[in-house]
Amino acid sequence: MASNAYHFEDHWRIPCRIEDVWEVLSRPTKFPSWWRGVYLNAVVADSTTDEPHVGQRVNFLTRGWLPYKLRWTIETVRLDKPRLIEFKAFGDFSTDASRWILRATGTGTDVTLDWNPIVEKPIIKLLSPLLKPVFRWNHRWAMNLGEKQLVEYLRRDNRGAG
Repeated sequence: MASNAYHFEDHWRIPCRIEDVWEVLSRPTKFPSWWRGVYLNAVVADSTTDEPHVGQRVNFLTRGWLPYKLRWTIETVRLDKPRLIEFKAFGDFSTDASRWILRATGTGTDVTLDWNPIVEKPIIKLLSPLLKPVFRWNHRWAMNLGEKQLVEYLRRDNRGAG
């Protein structure tokens, strides 16, 4: 694996119905409203609607705990409501295919993010051979925050428990 290539498999336990979780994750333009401190901006790049659809492109400005920002775009390549959201990315991150996988459980929804970014941002790409563990930690920080804030958002939105 190239030094600037990463593979993450993150698991979230969300105590809410799978349909509600899918509705939030399938609308990336809304990420800044609940994944605060990580998703700073999200703008639809290809249409006037943020309704989930194959081919939708969303431009992001994101950050982690470390003091740098990333500009990147995702394109939705497959939707299987309420189980799968597959996307590719380009910009400061690039991927051929990554996915959110959702599975209903007796207590809510298990969410897996299978994310395979190649970091293209020059400074991160340059430092990846030395600082890969730090960049992995930064990813985990952002994902832990996302899981916590998604649960809070769904509860605040009165979607309740599974």
